[in-house]
Amino acid sequence: MYSKCGDIAKAIQIFEESPRRDLFTWTSIICGLAMHGHGKRALCYFSEMNESQVSPDEVTMVFPVNGEGFRLGSEIEHYGCMVDLLGRMGCLKEGYDLIMGMPMEGNEIIWGSFLSACRVYNNVELGEVAARSLLELDPRDPWGRVMLCNIYAEEAKYDRSMGLRKEIKEKGLKKSPGCSSIEVNGSVHGFLVEDNSHPCYNEINSMLEKIEKLMN
Repeated sequence: MYSKCGDIAKAIQIFEESPRRDLFTWTSIICGLAMHGHGKRALCYFSEMNESQVSPDEVTMVFPVNGEGFRLGSEIEHYGCMVDLLGRMGCLKEGYDLIMGMPMEGNEIIWGSFLSACRVYNNVELGEVAARSLLELDPRDPWGRVMLCNIYAEEAKYDRSMGLRKEIKEKGLKKSPGCSSIEVNGSVHGFLVEDNSHPCYNEINSMLEKIEKLMN
């Protein structure tokens, strides 16, 4: 819980004090660190997990550890996790090489994750590649163009940025509201930005407030 909420120090403290570290415990700390940009430390814990004789599952098994007998899984979700991890670490060239070497075509999630990393590190060249790939997958989704506009603006390439914004306006493209989802007992629950239509909306807000008080 602490790692997902961004309180990495508390998450590590609880993990280190845990008397028994099972697959769930290892996966929580590794994924939490990777999610919040602590890729190198996540890799260290992955190595420790291997040394402790705990075998990773499809969630933790998202990147290869040289010499340990593990290989990157064949499912696209595994590649997506690895691309996201490399992007958070700023290893954009390695992330791009991984995408190009996949046995399947990259989907919107993989290219979107990679483009987000290009935006964080203002890599125009690879950002253009990612945006073009997203455009080929869904020409009507303006998100890739918007992200590329921001990259251009950060690099003072205002003519390109304004050109893309003009294109978005002329084509009448509108960005979809942000959405997240969670699976509970086999059912997927979706949440949109500023959406209060979920039947358990009040209970969810109440629980979030309790968690926030505990973390403060």
